[in-house]
Amino acid sequence: MASTDTSSEEEMIMGYSMSQLKEAMASLSEGGDEECTRHIHGDKDKNHKLSMLQKITAVRILDYKNLLQKKDVPTHQELLDQAEQFQKEHGSILNLEHVIQKCDPAMALAAEFKRASPSKGRMADANLRAGEQASMYAKAGASVISCLTEPHWFQGSLEDLTDVRLSTTPPKNNATADDNDNNKNHRPAVLRKEFIVNRYMITEAVAAGADTVLLIVAILPSHILCDLIGYCRDVCHMEPLVEIHAPVELDVAIEAGARVIGVNNRNLHTFQLDLKTTEHTSQLLSQKGLLDNSITLCALSGMSSCHDVHRYRQVNVRMCLIGESLMRSSDPCAAIDGLCLHPDQYLASTSSSTGGAYTGGLKFVKVCGVTRPQDATEACRSGANFIGVIFVPASKRCVSVQQAQDVVQAVRAFGERQDRMDIDLSSSNEHDGAPLACLQAKGQALEKVASQYPLVVGVFQNQPAEFVRQMVETCGLDLVQLHGNEGFEACNISQTGVPTLRVVDVQLDADESAQQSQKKIDYSKVANQVMSQLTCDPVAILLDTSVKGNAGGGTGKTFDWNIARAVQSCGLPVIIAGGLKADNVHNAVSDINPWGVDVSSGVESSPGVKDIPAVQNFVGNARKAAVEANKGF
Repeated sequence: MASTDTSSEEEMIMGYSMSQLKEAMASLSEGGDEECTRHIHGDKDKNHKLSMLQKITAVRILDYKNLLQKKDVPTHQELLDQAEQFQKEHGSILNLEHVIQKCDPAMALAAEFKRASPSKGRMADANLRAGEQASMYAKAGASVISCLTEPHWFQGSLEDLTDVRLSTTPPKNNATADDNDNNKNHRPAVLRKEFIVNRYMITEAVAAGADTVLLIVAILPSHILCDLIGYCRDVCHMEPLVEIHAPVELDVAIEAGARVIGVNNRNLHTFQLDLKTTEHTSQLLSQKGLLDNSITLCALSGMSSCHDVHRYRQVNVRMCLIGESLMRSSDPCAAIDGLCLHPDQYLASTSSSTGGAYTGGLKFVKVCGVTRPQDATEACRSGANFIGVIFVPASKRCVSVQQAQDVVQAVRAFGERQDRMDIDLSSSNEHDGAPLACLQAKGQALEKVASQYPLVVGVFQNQPAEFVRQMVETCGLDLVQLHGNEGFEACNISQTGVPTLRVVDVQLDADESAQQSQKKIDYSKVANQVMSQLTCDPVAILLDTSVKGNAGGGTGKTFDWNIARAVQSCGLPVIIAGGLKADNVHNAVSDINPWGVDVSSGVESSPGVKDIPAVQNFVGNARKAAVEANKGF
């Protein structure tokens, strides 16, 4: 038994043994009292296994211990001298608190550059320049640029940070005599995002051009946190961003004198994400009478849409840090514009009228016919919002219960969640009896969730409601899609257990193409027929190709997309499917600007086995086309 434990202890991570990592973490508490680690995960537990956060931190402790033993490493004073020279040449440090407050009433945005992460893998091409990405962020209105410098898991560097700083700083001949004020007006603040454990790392950051640094309460004993906050202010003349997750960490941050507190909605020990964490922290600060008066509150993870930004605006959050969605975006500037940082912009973007056409553009990409968890993960990583699993026995892509469960677990793991997502459809209740208005309200509710978390859709066709509900519960499906002749009423949540998409078939003759069908379609008439069928039961409508004489779906043929245009002209957003693939989705989105696109066989190497490059190209082409299409509205 003892030999097994020893083997486990000597597991190597980045060249260090587990025993070395544990000793490194324990070394942080030296010089503190017994209470200095009361907030640290696993405190006083002799059998505690280091979490991922603690492993990363321990590696950085040992990295710097080894670095500082080298003779050619700059001393503290040499770094401070470098920092002074850097500021003479490129402008003085910006105060993070002031930068955030100056954005009011708009939400301040910290746009993040990160090449990879432990949970999501690589996000950027190895050749992408940090400065190039940061310049786009700054141009689009980011008031802070966050730069990951951890090299092992996030593949960052101090060189990236300096590149960010220099690329977002105006040429010196544009500066005014009032250097500090000029910087506030003309460049974003630069944040070093790292697992900082000592003063040297802060001094390094200043010398490399940072305006502020991240201090993570979850890894720092209270006496070290106090020391590092004081060092930031007194020696480096910067205001640090202090990150917390749990209420006990908030107490430690307040006691240490933090003025800018960021809430990580992601538990960095378990990597589970809960957007309510920031709201709960806001409530606690309000109860203490500290919100805005003494503390500027920021949200640091899990956001990707204007709905997320607005959600936190409602609870007095002043800055949102957004990284992954911007790094994966084909057009970061358009993505930032879509965040609607100013409340008036959000109000304009979300106001709708049942009398106008749908012009909101592409919100969803669905990859259907998934049978393998690895394909689900890659589709999520590519940016898919919906992962479809098919329960129709006649389909070549029909899944077993176990296959569906494995896909669900993969999607949940990617979205850093453990349970089915709850989609709040209560706003649609006021439109009962008005199907179009009801579906518009439900659509907005679906957007809020699907823009944040990928969801699993179970596809059924003419199967008993009891079976559908059983699969929903057994497999953990988030949504259902009905693809047969069940009728709209079968989409009621009381029948399926979860919000349900209704497929409307667009029929072609067996030997007919979409181009041939154009000659005889009265688009207005077809759109009116679709609208006349609507009830308040579904959550959304999907248009798919069917062939006369066969069950709908899976045809591999496109229908005339002008039908989708006509339906959206009536105010109903629709998802389009049928014959889509990487080489035609750009045209579909550019021409129609649909609410969503759905692909299955068009991205496969064989039935049920996805061709990952094809999936990536499909999603990428759809997103790029959406950016261009939206420029027309």
